[in-house]
Amino acid sequence: MNYRITTALTVMVLTTAVIAGCGNNSDDDTASQPASTSDATTQVLDPFVDDTADGHQKETATRIIDLGNQRKAPDNAIIAALVASRAEGFWRVHHSGSGGRNLFGWSQMWDNRPALDDGAVTDAIENFYAGAESPENAAKNDNPVDYAVAIQLSDHSGGRVYFEDREAYDDNMSYLSTEDKVRNEYAEALPYARAAFDQFS
Repeated sequence: MNYRITTALTVMVLTTAVIAGCGNNSDDDTASQPASTSDATTQVLDPFVDDTADGHQKETATRIIDLGNQRKAPDNAIIAALVASRAEGFWRVHHSGSGGRNLFGWSQMWDNRPALDDGAVTDAIENFYAGAESPENAAKNDNPVDYAVAIQLSDHSGGRVYFEDREAYDDNMSYLSTEDKVRNEYAEALPYARAAFDQFS
């Protein structure tokens, strides 16, 4: 009788120990499991990925943003300026063909300057912002691409016409020969413009 009682007690103790041990292992396993996390990381676009060592693109983008802020231009006007100047010439002036093209792709002949110098860059930016302030163009300011295209196509400073200017001087700018092509080029520039704006604003 005592043996049976002792045996029964022993079995109960062992069973309790096993159950307790299983519970502890479960806790340990749970504790050792890392929290579920997403491995996906957001890739940040480098707007100056194709810049050269001189950092000229960053300098130009910064000037576009600073001049826009000085004029109290809305964010989308600044982004539109970044879009147009990126699409037209990668935030650079270009000395080629019959004399070069300014920051927004216009022939140098319209700048009334002997060279596309620092002053020409500032004048081009200020001229773009002046166009952005016209009621007709400002009505499109909810979309930076539409805004930028409207400003460029409506710019008749000195009598210039966008498509005639792009076709002149045999500068191989057929990729900007129609409004649809211009819009496509500007749309491709938009992510870079937004990234530059976010970086320096």
